[in-house]
Amino acid sequence: MINEYNFDKLIVGGSLESLLYSFINSEKILLLNPLYPFEMSKIDYTDSLRLVGYENNRQIYKSELWDRLSFILSLTGLVIFPSLIKTHRESEDKFVIITDHNKRITIGAEQIINFDIINRNKVFIYDWFNVRSGNNHDYEILTDSGEFINKVHFYTSKRIGRNKRMKDLVAESYIDEADKQSIDYGEGIARLKVLKMMKEAGIRGQSNGYSKAGKQQHYAVKIEHTHREIYSDYKPVVPIEKLLPQEPDRGEQWNLTKKLFRHKQISTLQESFRLPADL
Repeated sequence: MINEYNFDKLIVGGSLESLLYSFINSEKILLLNPLYPFEMSKIDYTDSLRLVGYENNRQIYKSELWDRLSFILSLTGLVIFPSLIKTHRESEDKFVIITDHNKRITIGAEQIINFDIINRNKVFIYDWFNVRSGNNHDYEILTDSGEFINKVHFYTSKRIGRNKRMKDLVAESYIDEADKQSIDYGEGIARLKVLKMMKEAGIRGQSNGYSKAGKQQHYAVKIEHTHREIYSDYKPVVPIEKLLPQEPDRGEQWNLTKKLFRHKQISTLQESFRLPADL
């Protein structure tokens, strides 16, 4: 069995931009470090998104588009070994890959484009919270200065049904890589910072009747940390704003996209990420 593969051109990346570049240019892509987008991050709808099956004039989640592109590119063979890579190392103009079955595969190319420039000094931190009291309000986002908890995103959670006024939240930070394990940036401090921001915004907990003076009373805001996610910061070779207007190559991935969405064989892959499509 052949354990060495060579290509004329190879995209090495893991970002949404690298997948879109591969789709547009019908180029092979090696996903060594998938850079899955933050689930709340969106892009505005443009007519060019019809090329990957979108028709509604709504904002598109980047994670949704990442799933769709990786699905299409995997089906057409443009993603190399999409689910087998265990570890890898780079050697000159080649990549040595160890698969899940401990098989050694060498991949080389005449031209290699390392599409994502990783910022090793910074990371994005996302702290997810269930809101137990104080989830009924009109806010979508709160902002604050500084790097730690500079944004609080509110979203309609499936945990509490489809009432759009009942919201959970995720807190966003952009901090130094060296600080990500520091207790000063831990989940407990994040919780206190979010509570402070919510209180300053006037968000109150559940109603608790009325005082003797007839003033409505409320319980304190209560939030519960569920998990933390850490995302790499990166800069793509070509930004998404320049990629979206480009006309794609009319290759196999183009024909497959037309067939899939013409016959409605797949949706927008909504089940692949947490948030509902109509936010």
